Amino acid sequence: MKIDLSDFLEKEDETIGRETAIDIEAVTIGGVSYPRIDDESIELTFFNSEGKSLFVSGSTTLKFKAGCDRCLTDVDVEIPVSISDEIVIRDDSFVMDNDEGLDYIDDDFLDTDGMIEAEVHLGWPSKILCKDDCLGLCPVCGKNKNLESCDCDTEVRDPRMMQFLDVFNSSKG
Repeated sequence: MKIDLSDFLEKEDETIGRETAIDIEAVTIGGVSYPRIDDESIELTFFNSEGKSLFVSGSTTLKFKAGCDRCLTDVDVEIPVSISDEIVIRDDSFVMDNDEGLDYIDDDFLDTDGMIEAEVHLGWPSKILCKDDCLGLCPVCGKNKNLESCDCDTEVRDPRMMQFLDVFNSSKG
């Protein structure tokens, strides 16, 4: 959603709250698209400090559907979003004042979805698990080891030692 920032120019030293819809249907991270599964909005607060800076703040939690990195089971991933940015006002125009060099302003309109999506990218977990002790999939038969066990031989043998195993097995019998 885009918010017209010119509405806040004349309202010096005032705090204004605005309920804002979030128009993000999915987020793409690492080439994978994760659909959003909630309909949360965000309450943004704008404060015009002496006509020199406009502070924007707000927070919410968004939910996305993702697959467990070990067993591929669907998992609901909750990402907390916290917005806290300063927009500098110069000659009745707006400039983002942030360390990331990201600018969400276009013709005096603030792109709130861009700000929120950047926060989602920052908060995305490096590993998604259905539970901390997820057993994953059997590398031989592909069964989900959280749901059923299998008798597959999953021992990984050092190929350099296989010759000794062959000698040992031939002497047994």
